[in-house]
Amino acid sequence: MTTIIDTLAARHAKRHPILEEAAGCGGSCSTPPAAAARLSLDAPPVMVDGVLIAEADIAREVQHHDGATIEEARAAAARALVIRQLLLERAASLGLKPAPETDALGRWESDEEALIRQVLEAEASPVAPTEAECRRVYENHRDALPDTYERAAPIIRDRLMARAWMAASAKYVADLVRGARIEGLNVLEGGGP
Repeated sequence: MTTIIDTLAARHAKRHPILEEAAGCGGSCSTPPAAAARLSLDAPPVMVDGVLIAEADIAREVQHHDGATIEEARAAAARALVIRQLLLERAASLGLKPAPETDALGRWESDEEALIRQVLEAEASPVAPTEAECRRVYENHRDALPDTYERAAPIIRDRLMARAWMAASAKYVADLVRGARIEGLNVLEGGGP
């Protein structure tokens, strides 16, 4: 398995001491890297409302983000962590306490996931689709849906509601970002909310 640290080292045809220290065990153990080295030596530190997003956290998050380059993947990871920080700050300002729930497979949310969900439910809850909207979708996509409206309606309603949640959440997060003091990263650039 090639890590970002290995890719950076290969790109520069040598192992930099900071990269060596950050490599840790290469991601195969639970021990965090010894020091927080930036994925790119010239990457600026990222701060949101005066809180530093640790480079070690960005390095751990980057594995969940695609990018044509390491720098793009790092920016996507940093954006996700900035948004998480803003949502957690909002949860604190609302005085929310984590109330983790389980999903359909029985997996529990972490406290942070619960707080983020609670903020979005409280402040970004979308309007449910109307019966007319559901019927319009059914009429426009009859070939791809079950044979009767009654059987298709729950599927349509769920999909429209999921889209509504995504749109409402994206708008809410974009508003949070616009109201925040973010340094070292343009959060609304590159596929952000």
